[in-house]
Amino acid sequence: MAQDFFETAYFADRSAGHSFLEKESKCKELFNKALRQFGAFLHLHTPENHPVIFHEDKDYHAAMTIVAICAHDCPDIKIITFELMSNHVHFVLCGDEEACRRFFALFKERLKQYFIRRKSIVDLSGFEPKIVHIDTLESLRNQIGYTNRNNFVVNAAYTPFSYPYGAGSCYFLPVNRHRADTHFGQLTFREKRALLHSHQMDYPADYAIIDGYISPASCCDISFGEHVFRDARHYFFKISRGVESYKEIAEALGETIFYTDDELSAVLYKKCQDNYGGLRATLLPQKDKLELARLLHFDYNADNDKIARLLKLSPSLVNSIYPLRKK
Repeated sequence: MAQDFFETAYFADRSAGHSFLEKESKCKELFNKALRQFGAFLHLHTPENHPVIFHEDKDYHAAMTIVAICAHDCPDIKIITFELMSNHVHFVLCGDEEACRRFFALFKERLKQYFIRRKSIVDLSGFEPKIVHIDTLESLRNQIGYTNRNNFVVNAAYTPFSYPYGAGSCYFLPVNRHRADTHFGQLTFREKRALLHSHQMDYPADYAIIDGYISPASCCDISFGEHVFRDARHYFFKISRGVESYKEIAEALGETIFYTDDELSAVLYKKCQDNYGGLRATLLPQKDKLELARLLHFDYNADNDKIARLLKLSPSLVNSIYPLRKK
């Protein structure tokens, strides 16, 4: 399994019996200790408008294993969490920028070699990393949450806890974190070759294998990632209600962010509390609904269907105002 930043004994049970301030103090202590030891936290991501890279499950499986072996081969970085999307990736890392770039260069090269062996034509020319430095504990929490919910907000088939191609499914879910169909040391020589797509096989025998790839719990420091949050409830709030924080992150990354109906409903509720005397959005006069529609369209990237549904406006009216968003 992935080596934790610090001894397990450092992590006291903060789920009960501790005040808010005590829990927050422990989180800050942990963050500052890691920052002193490793120098920096970074969010490394690639452009979201890149052509599709992972077309099939076996491509994702190979990439998951490649992440694990690159993490092992780059001991001067730690992966806190990551997520593979069909055409881009997100990594939250601990280590200096040069080391993080070396890790990504190795990941890209191994991915390139995998597709060459498969005789697949995949364009990786624009698959280059952009890096955002994470300077505060709250920013680290938001970047972890943003990464772990990335697929969930664009794919209704998943929750942040069920998407398999990243580490988010292991956060505060021990059944996933400790799952193992088998372990690397139990595989035959042929099975190891098939898994790694490489002649190099000197990897930890206790690496957990799930669904034909190395589990993210074997290469990510999940314990650390969990313990920068006060508790599981705090983490759940972050991935489900941190709308404004994720809007700011998406703008900094140059990405288009999407929101669920529940998240946009929360935005509307707050706007109505602040500006319309608490009246429900669906009960507002037409001119006020249109002002909220403008907000959802321009500030929150809501499509026309969502705008019409959430504000109980005519779809034809919304489509006439925002024709470029019409499906």
